[in-house]
Amino acid sequence: MRASIACRSRAGRWLRALLALLLLGLAAAGAASAHKASDAYLFLSPEPDGWRLRWDIALRDLEAALDLDADGDRRLQWGEVRSRLTEIEAYAAAGLRLQRGECSLAQAQAPAIERRIDGAYLVLRMAAACTAASPLLVEYRLLADVDPTHRGLLRIDGEPGDVPVTRALDPAEGIVRIAWRPDEAAGAEDASSIASFFRNGVHHILVGHDHLLFLVCLLLPSVLRRTPQGWQAIDRPGEALWRMLGIVTMFTMAHSITLAAAGLQLVVLSPRIVEPGIALTIAIAAFDNIHPILRGRHKQFAFLFGLIHGFGFAAVLSELGLPTGGLVKALLAFNLGVEAGQLVVVVIALAVLLALRGWQRYVAVVLRGGSAVALVLASLWLVERVADLKLMPL
Repeated sequence: MRASIACRSRAGRWLRALLALLLLGLAAAGAASAHKASDAYLFLSPEPDGWRLRWDIALRDLEAALDLDADGDRRLQWGEVRSRLTEIEAYAAAGLRLQRGECSLAQAQAPAIERRIDGAYLVLRMAAACTAASPLLVEYRLLADVDPTHRGLLRIDGEPGDVPVTRALDPAEGIVRIAWRPDEAAGAEDASSIASFFRNGVHHILVGHDHLLFLVCLLLPSVLRRTPQGWQAIDRPGEALWRMLGIVTMFTMAHSITLAAAGLQLVVLSPRIVEPGIALTIAIAAFDNIHPILRGRHKQFAFLFGLIHGFGFAAVLSELGLPTGGLVKALLAFNLGVEAGQLVVVVIALAVLLALRGWQRYVAVVLRGGSAVALVLASLWLVERVADLKLMPL
């Protein structure tokens, strides 16, 4: 009997250790991609002889795909881009097919650089020679070979006065049918557009490792209580559930407010301010787990810091220039997707943390060790985002 109990005890310790390593590993894995998610903006307008097309692609994405930084100084110059324009245009054209390839793409105007709120974009202006028929068949494959997190945000403008049709394009989705004429686009197409932005919201929260890491830092101590003798595991799982629910609710309310405000252009902050701010919120939350500075006011700070994180989501939709009605629908669908993805992560985190809370090394390994990893990552992100450097390899 004693041997059996000892065996179960060892198995339990191994299980807790593996869960702790999994939690730390997930935090470390986010280091490579904790930046603004990769998005390109594609605008189509029908012409008598086909389509007029404008495609805005971030220079940072083109650099990742084509290694444009010839001198290796990590600062892309216009001369380096200009010398590779033919290659860039060929690469972009290979990533987009209209009407199963029946529309041939050709340069309509010389490419240009445009500064957007989140950095420099190469603006490609093309003409697609074919019949501008509805439905439009779009196969979007840009950056599929180098960045599975990339999404294309499409806007189709019909006749003057028509409501634009929008869609979030996944390079892995294959051919997408889009009914863009008003008499065809109502109903099912509107639902398809909303569904695409919902999926895009899920996608953005799941690849937004900095947002998730901040949330996890706030949740790590939720299965513990402070006593004069130090940290102790809580007895009832329901107590942790209510704590987590309170933190997540405050974070959700806050980032929903600023997501809507920024998406509707009521308040606009540059990513040069927002992205370092997000890194700083992670550093503060992580440091608090090692040396208390928030004095237990995690809900209040989840709301305050959530306001900053909301601006990090907002740039996804604000650049499409949608009319208010369409933008509200897209924002709502996108935000619901963010919340759905966040809920999945929180449920997993709750299960893992509750399973680990009784482990005698939880405080040392999970709480303080995990927070130390998060603090290091957040510090590196902060330096990268303030100094516009690339310190981590990916």
